[in-house]
Amino acid sequence: MAIVPRIAECRPIVRVRTIDLSVGYFGLQIAFGIQSASLSRVFQGLGASVDQLAILWLAGPVTGLLVQPVVGALSDRAPTRFGRRRPYILLSALVVIAALAALPLAASLVVAVAAVWLLEAAMNALHAPYRALVADTLPPDEHARGYAMQTVFIGLGALAGACAPILLAWGGWSNVALPGQTAPSIRVAFVAAAIAVALSVGWTVARVQEPPASGAGDDKARAAMGRKAEVAALWHALRPVAVIQFFSWFGLYLLWVYATPVVAAQLYGATSPFDAAYGKGADFVGVLFGTYNGVAGVFAFLLPRLFRRFGVTRVHAAALALGAAGLSGLALLAHPAGLIGCAVLIGIAYASILSAPFVLAGRAVSSATAGMFIGVMNIFIVVPQLFAGVSMGWVIAHLLGGLAWPVLPLAGGLMAAGALLSLCLSGMDERVAAA
Repeated sequence: MAIVPRIAECRPIVRVRTIDLSVGYFGLQIAFGIQSASLSRVFQGLGASVDQLAILWLAGPVTGLLVQPVVGALSDRAPTRFGRRRPYILLSALVVIAALAALPLAASLVVAVAAVWLLEAAMNALHAPYRALVADTLPPDEHARGYAMQTVFIGLGALAGACAPILLAWGGWSNVALPGQTAPSIRVAFVAAAIAVALSVGWTVARVQEPPASGAGDDKARAAMGRKAEVAALWHALRPVAVIQFFSWFGLYLLWVYATPVVAAQLYGATSPFDAAYGKGADFVGVLFGTYNGVAGVFAFLLPRLFRRFGVTRVHAAALALGAAGLSGLALLAHPAGLIGCAVLIGIAYASILSAPFVLAGRAVSSATAGMFIGVMNIFIVVPQLFAGVSMGWVIAHLLGGLAWPVLPLAGGLMAAGALLSLCLSGMDERVAAA
């Protein structure tokens, strides 16, 4: 059973709290949406080749592997008069804002990569203590609602971020990059993301009051079971979802890295990152990414009810199967409406990926280990991305003859494998229901 401070509040107040806990993700995901839809075009505009993209994207998974577990664990044990989580959130947000403003101004690939590493390190440092606020401030029976509400704001923010470049292009900002530069529309989009992070994270910091670091019941329980036993229980809860996460996030990484060159070439016939067709293709990828994130935000409202009715693992398996079809279709369909449909399917999968694993494993988490839980969960997210980043450049160069489009059906196959594995974990639903 989870060990948390008792929160005797009526449900309307809890619902308001879940919104306050989630607003910060709106700005963060605007930044992530712009980055995921535009980073490949930034790198290619500065001279990167398509087989270099996967390894250039490694900043996210590497910093996630190193930063999130450490910061998450530190925030569990670092009470200050401002709270355990708030100092990490504020400092990390300031670095995120600075990196977002600097990245589009980079005049060389080396500088751009350095800015991305700084940005990703700060975003990962912010993520663990921020997401841990759910376990800190909500009662156990509201955790699913809390994670789902965060997914709503994740989806809405990423929708706004992914669509920002094409909206700016429609507004008159050029979306075509000159050699050695980033397109003007992308520069403006990154600055807008920095402002959004400042406003949204500031809202959560101002509105959410952290509870005391631990209560008397929490201290007694920890003394009884010991730190090692608590960590062992946490690992036992996380282990069954680790492999599913591997396949899911491997597929998503391939989507983020290769959707822009694949769609620009397949749909618009682009042959260079400096021609108008590539700019149109890259902007349309922003629409696709905005679509799947928007769908994820809407579908997240339904997830708690679906989890209760059909079971978490069954719903997750169905969502991953739909995502597998969507990933494969992005490379195989050559019509805008068909690609939008694929993005809708990916959005359903993305909503479940951001919620179901936390619900399955989160019942073993106490407030005292919430930061560690988020950090360890992130290891299962970043390891597949590291593997993809290191391996896919070689695969494209030596096995696919320089072609990028087969990578997306491969991503679909990996997500389908995750769906099959999720069905094998149906017994976890009974344990979640009994917790």
